[in-house]
Amino acid sequence: MKVGIKRLIGVGILAIGLTSAKAITSVAGINFQDNAFADSVISSSGTYTLTGAATLQDAVTGSSLTHFAYSFSSGAYIQAGFTDNYLVNGAGNDLALFEYGTPDSFGVSLTIGGVTHTYLTVATGFSALFGNLSYGINVTQINLDDFGIAAGTQLSSIVIAMDTESGTGTVPSLGVIGALNSAATVPSVPDAGSTISLLGMALLGLGALKRKL
Repeated sequence: MKVGIKRLIGVGILAIGLTSAKAITSVAGINFQDNAFADSVISSSGTYTLTGAATLQDAVTGSSLTHFAYSFSSGAYIQAGFTDNYLVNGAGNDLALFEYGTPDSFGVSLTIGGVTHTYLTVATGFSALFGNLSYGINVTQINLDDFGIAAGTQLSSIVIAMDTESGTGTVPSLGVIGALNSAATVPSVPDAGSTISLLGMALLGLGALKRKL
């Protein structure tokens, strides 16, 4: 009988432990929380060429290095949104933008028409295969301190200029947009009420078992 009780208690503790687990997603050697990626395109300007995706949103959201978008339109930009997490101005770099091929520059601002800083990507040493072509994966990591906002500030969107042409006549091909510092928009661990409920379920099970004895 004691064995059964121990098993029941173990199940209750296991259920609580599982709810607080956090998964990690690695993109070209850089680790992110699994929901720390832009997942919407709020607005955009310009005409885009898409690879591996049917829509602009599909091309620049999520964590997969199997799609991207680029534009030669003057003034092209993408306002990318974070709907299930926030981009946070935390310690060190806060935002990572991934692209392919020749390293190019992204212009980044917090709002459309806002102050823009330009960031050149660098090679990660990883590559991605598109059909028979292999492209090197590049990344730029951005510190939101550059924009003069307070530590801990949470952003639900970022504006990325896509029309910065390099000296070789190329423009950035945006793939993944990831928050290096991220905060969930909903609790990622159970609150006190949820924890008590889980414990209560385990205790009710114990009570039922005792009554059977």
